[in-house]
Amino acid sequence: MSPPVILMYREKYNRLGRQYDILERPLEGFFEPLRERALSFARGRTLEVGVGTGKTLPHYPQGVEIYAIDGSEKMLEVAKRRAKELRIDVKFYLTEAENLPFPDAYFETVVSSFTFCTVPHPERAMKELHRVLKPGGRAIFLEHTKSDSTTINVLFLLPLNLFLKFLVEDSTLRETHVLVRRFFEVELEETHHHGIVRLILARKASKRTFREKPFDRYMSF
Repeated sequence: MSPPVILMYREKYNRLGRQYDILERPLEGFFEPLRERALSFARGRTLEVGVGTGKTLPHYPQGVEIYAIDGSEKMLEVAKRRAKELRIDVKFYLTEAENLPFPDAYFETVVSSFTFCTVPHPERAMKELHRVLKPGGRAIFLEHTKSDSTTINVLFLLPLNLFLKFLVEDSTLRETHVLVRRFFEVELEETHHHGIVRLILARKASKRTFREKPFDRYMSF
C-alpha cells in the first residue's frame, strides 16, 4: 500500500485530470519554449518522470525511445490520448518516482519537467533517477525552484506556495538545483525569471557516487 502522503497527492492530481492543462494555460507562453529546449537534448532510451498530461511529448527528437511514468491514473489517461494524437510510441507506467520499476543503468537519458516541485520524497526520487541512468548518461531537469531573489520568494513565491500546496501538493520553494548537484555532475544551468524556473543538464559520473547529506535544509515549504 502507498504511504498516505503519496495517496494524497495522487488523489489531488486524479481529481484535476484534464483540468490541469486549463490551470496552466496562462503560463504556457513561458513554459513551452523551455520544454522544447529541454527535450532537444534527449537521446536514446529515455525515461520521463512525472509525464503528467504529456505536454513534453511533442518536443522529443525523432529516434528517442520514450518511457514515461506518473503517479496519477487520470493524468496518464490524458497523456496516452496525446501520444496517440501525435502518433508517437510511448511506454507508459503508473508508478511513483521514488520506486521505479526499471533495472539499474537502463536509460541513456532521464527527464524531469516540473516534477520535483511535487514529488513527496524528492531525495528518494533523485536516487532512483541516478540508479536507472547509465554511467555517462544525461539527466535533464526543467523545474520550478526557489528564486535567487529574496523579495520574489517572500512577496510572490511564499503566498503562491500556500495556495499550490493546498491545490496540487506543489512547492514553489524547493531547491531542486541544489539536490541535483549532490547526485550528478552539472554541465549547464540556465536560470529564468530570477531562478523561478531552471533548466539543468547534468551527467551521471562513471565512478563517483553521490554525496550523502541530510536534505532537510535544502527544502522549503
